[in-house]
Parts: sequence; structure tokens; C-alpha cells
Amino acid sequence: MLGQMLMQRPDPMIAAKPGAEDVQAMSNRIAWLNCLYLHDKRDESEHPMHGKYTGLAQKYQQFIG
Repeated sequence: MLGQMLMQRPDPMIAAKPGAEDVQAMSNRIAWLNCLYLHDKRDESEHPMHGKYTGLAQKYQQFIG
């Protein structure tokens, strides 16, 4: 699943507009974090971080191009 989400240059998660005005970049970030959330199995109620997105980007930063 993560292999399908390889980053391309220019990075589609870097906003081209200030703040949260770049709706496409914000949508890309949400999609990426949701993918990491499912990959980490945080959707399972037994997971100690169930329901939390905290630390996902740092844990899987090696997957970012």
C-alpha cells in the first residue's frame, strides 16, 4: 500500500500558498496520514495508539521520497 504512495517532485504535500489555503496539499497530507494510520494498524482497538495520529510521520519518515 505504501509503495503506491511514493512522493513525486515537486512534493505534493508542500503547500504553494500560505497557511491552509492550499487545499490540494492539505488533502494530500490527510491521505498520506490516513495511509500510515492504516498501515500501522491503529484502526484496531487493541493498538495502544488507537484513534491517534501522533508520531506517524516521524515513525515512517523513511517512506517519504
